[in-house]
Amino acid sequence: MTELKDEHLEVISNNKGKAREIEKLENQISDAKESVSVLGGAIACGFLHDKHSLILQKWIVEYEQLIEQLDTHLTEMRTHGWTST
Repeated sequence: MTELKDEHLEVISNNKGKAREIEKLENQISDAKESVSVLGGAIACGFLHDKHSLILQKWIVEYEQLIEQLDTHLTEMRTHGWTST
């Protein structure tokens, strides 16, 4: 059986950490998309007062911006490798 060198173990550990970080970002994106869907559904039902509908629309914009930021970060991680910020 071949013994792994410390440098190989470090690479394996870094790759596992990167995979966990990517999974975390994917989950955050999924949650944000679900939030947009739920908020949009609440607006679409038509039962909300106009001022509340406007508040939810602002929240949707915030979630969409968050999705874009997370997606950009995820793409960078997948394309260029792990960089901590």
